[in-house]
Amino acid sequence: MDAGDHLSQREVIAVRAPYAWDRALEYLSWRCTPGTEEIADGVYRRRTGEGVVTVGYRAGELWVSRREAAVRVARMFDAGCDPEGVRRVLGGCPTLAPRVGQAPGLRIPGCWDPFELCVRVVLGQQVSVKAAHTLMGRVAARCGGVEAGRMAAADLNGLGLTGGRVRTLRALAEAAAGGKLRLDGAPWGETAEGLAAIPGVGAWTVEYLAVRLGRDGDAFPATDLGLLRASGARNAAELLRMAERWRPFRAYAAMYLWAVPL
Repeated sequence: MDAGDHLSQREVIAVRAPYAWDRALEYLSWRCTPGTEEIADGVYRRRTGEGVVTVGYRAGELWVSRREAAVRVARMFDAGCDPEGVRRVLGGCPTLAPRVGQAPGLRIPGCWDPFELCVRVVLGQQVSVKAAHTLMGRVAARCGGVEAGRMAAADLNGLGLTGGRVRTLRALAEAAAGGKLRLDGAPWGETAEGLAAIPGVGAWTVEYLAVRLGRDGDAFPATDLGLLRASGARNAAELLRMAERWRPFRAYAAMYLWAVPL
């Protein structure tokens, strides 16, 4: 992907150090949209209708190649996070302290496009991260991009998806394209309710999206298998009890358990 930087249009977003930038990019690398997003050489690149937006980090600053993308980038890369506040709460927990020490300033990566993220999370249900990434590439290629109107009209058969997953994606696309599901600009409670009404979108999907799309710093998908394994909890109820001491930063605790293996 051509970087397409327009240095004269570059915008700088101040963030509080430390910032575990490489960890954020590593997490996104298997969760991006092939052909539209690229992560390489310490930068994030996104192809848009106006060109390619490039995002990097250096010494307490996110830099964005296009000024008009700055607000979206600040939200996507959690520019408002207070890493010291997160460290004070999570750094005292034996389960999380080694992870916080390895990756101080870990942020919660959001998304460029809410619909794309919803599709990616649905594809990630009950399959590996790598398999979901492959499926996302196939869907994007079939639809000419991950856009609700195109997906609602596309034939998603023959991509390696189950029949149930195809029906869920179609219902998601139709709801988003028709305005029944508001993913951008609506209060998260309204969006979560709309998502939960779609067949095949269960509690885990909505709880995970509350972290990355809803931007709820205390959201916590306690049934997530990755969190259960990383925490050592025997079940979701035990994990929820453990997570009480991580409030109001349980979403950041989840990111540490997902993104910083020991």
